[in-house]
Parts: sequence; structure tokens; C-alpha cells
Amino acid sequence: MRTTLTLFALLASSAFAHAQNTCTPLHYHSGQVIQVHSALNLGTRIQLPANLITTPLVSNSDLWDVEGIQGTNQIVVKPNSQEANGAQTMIYAYTDNGLAFDINMVRVNANKNEACAIVSLSNSGAQGSQLNDLQSFMANQHTQSNQSQAQVMSLQRQLLQERQDNKKKNEENIMEALRKYRYHIYTRYKYDEGVEFVGNNTVSDVYDDGRFTYIRLANPERGILSVETMIGGKNAIAPSKYDDAYGMYRITGIYPKFTLRIDDVKITVTRSDNRSHGAS
Repeated sequence: MRTTLTLFALLASSAFAHAQNTCTPLHYHSGQVIQVHSALNLGTRIQLPANLITTPLVSNSDLWDVEGIQGTNQIVVKPNSQEANGAQTMIYAYTDNGLAFDINMVRVNANKNEACAIVSLSNSGAQGSQLNDLQSFMANQHTQSNQSQAQVMSLQRQLLQERQDNKKKNEENIMEALRKYRYHIYTRYKYDEGVEFVGNNTVSDVYDDGRFTYIRLANPERGILSVETMIGGKNAIAPSKYDDAYGMYRITGIYPKFTLRIDDVKITVTRSDNRSHGAS
């Protein structure tokens, strides 16, 4: 009897030592729930056949410590209490090969702890529905990616075409505005600067665009210009504004005749086509 008990003790010790020194191989089949045993204060490492695409989900996270880093294929698990409610937990691991692993963790005594478990895909599962599911998932991902890229490229082409059309339209509008403006430019103004030397070379040019009269002085720094004309049959000062950037005066309206005064110089300006009577 003593010999039998001694032999049993040796066999048990040998089995425990083997369990501690060798990871448990687990061959996964599609639809299978994986079961792994883990002991308090020891814990278990689970190696998956593919990398995690998110951190594992845990059904009993208060009584079990579970860690898994996205992008790796490792999960470490350990029960953290002896409470009855913490006897088991479920771990749901989603990997980048399109599979989801359902892992049932069972709390056991230290002598039954599985230090590590290596999950591999079984040949029958890989060649059967599991492989089909994986291929379908990857094909869908590839198709969706191609569709998304095609949509982005199509939107980019539409945006580029719209910008080109808008640019062309703006250029056409600008050219049309310039053509209309050129047709309204009137330059046949006559002006006499008088006989005094001080009045010579005072005005550079005078023209109008049908709405405003423009006067450019030969020397913009000579003084302040005033424009006297007839408005409503009475002598009046025409409203004017100086554009410093171009060195020009802009007079509101067009007039058949007006007088410029600058410093001591008085210049009479006459519009050759005097069909315009007063400001327009």
C-alpha cells in the first residue's frame, strides 16, 4: 500500500512539473469555445494565431485581470479573488484575420494552473468554413477599400474640374467686363492751361468711363485739385476723390465742361461730345 501511494505521488508530481514546463496546445475549430484554466496568484498567458485588432472584452472584469495590447497576439489572464462569482469569466478576442475567439477562463487550484496556452488553427477548420469566412472577410475588406479609393479619386476629379470651370468662367467674366469697360472709355477732352508758364504741363490726361471722370496730374504732389462745374444750372464743386495708388482724381459724374483749380492755375476742360449734361 505504501508503495502504491508513493508511486501515485511521483506520477502526480511528474504531471504537475510537465504542466509547468510546457504550454498547453489548443487546436481551434470554427465555432468552438476555448477553455483555459488559471489559478489565483499565478495566471495564464494565451497566444492567439493572429494579432488583436482591439483590446479583449471581458465579461467578469471585476474578478479577473485581463490584459491584451492591440496589434499583438498575446493575452495575459489571472483571477484576482476566491469569490464564488469569480469562478469563471468569458474573454472575447477579435483578430486581424477576421476571426473572433471565445475563451472560457476557469479558476482552478495552483496545481491545475495552465501557465500558457497556444491557440492554433486546426487543419480542418482552416480548410473548411473558417477559411471561407476568412477569405470572404478579407475579400470584402479589399472591395470596400477599392470602392473607397475610387470614390475619393472621383470626388477629387470632380473638384478639380469644378475649379477649372470656375476659373475659366471668372476669366471670361473679367474679359467681358474689360470689353464693356473699354467701349465706355471716352478720351476726347480738350483743355487749355493758359498762357502763364506756371500753368504749363499741369494735366497729364483726362477721360471718363460713362460714370466717372478721371484726371491725372503731371505732378501729383503739386497741390489739391478742385473741380468747378454747372450742376442744375448753378455753379458747384463736383465731388472728387484722390487715388494715391494711381495718382489720379476721380470725379463723380461726367460733364460737358468744367474748370480745374490747382494752386494758382485755372484750367478749362471741355468734352468734345457734349451730349452729356451734368452728372450721369
